[in-house]
Amino acid sequence: MWTFITQLLVTLVLLSFFLVSCQNVMHIVRGSLCFVLKHIHHELDKELGESEGLSDDEETISTRVVRRRVFLKGDEFQNIPGEQVTEEQFTDEQGNIVTKKDHTSTPNP
Repeated sequence: MWTFITQLLVTLVLLSFFLVSCQNVMHIVRGSLCFVLKHIHHELDKELGESEGLSDDEETISTRVVRRRVFLKGDEFQNIPGEQVTEEQFTDEQGNIVTKKDHTSTPNP
């Protein structure tokens, strides 16, 4: 009888050590995952130029330039006064001669 009670107590103690160890492992994994994610976030911010000289409390303001391109075929493209057009010819991978026209609007005075 005493042997059974002793084995039961030893089993309960070992089970409690196992549960505490599992909790410690989960805590270590969680901390490691948070560290890796913060490191990746920091590297991405550095790559995008968003973390230069800013503390965590400061807000980053960024601007983005948006350009639109319109592709026209043949003689659909006209020279419109007040605008600048540059033309470039090249040969593509299939051997076709391609004419690239770049249209730039000049600001109105």
